[in-house]
Amino acid sequence: MDNNQQLAKVVCQTVRTIMKNTLNLEEFSYREKGRDDPRYRTFKKHLMEFTYTNLRELFSELESWGLIKSTEDGEDVKDGYRDSLSGGSSFVNSEDFQVWLNDGQNNI
Repeated sequence: MDNNQQLAKVVCQTVRTIMKNTLNLEEFSYREKGRDDPRYRTFKKHLMEFTYTNLRELFSELESWGLIKSTEDGEDVKDGYRDSLSGGSSFVNSEDFQVWLNDGQNNI
């Protein structure tokens, strides 16, 4: 693992990719109207809300375990990817977790 890799960033990017692919598949199922179909818009709204709520809960749990810490920079997962250390997740590795990661790199 790259010493600059951030746990929350990787989790957030993975979940966003899964959500995007799910939305693309759902859109395809409404061939006539696609994104304009009201059923698709309802599905999208609920999927995004469910995904972002659960990501926030997961990050809160990981923070309570001491693995990540909030960046306090006003980012939110629903705002999408950002070219920052947190990747738009609003969390970065805690110092203790980063030390543990770096120690693991030295033993490989």
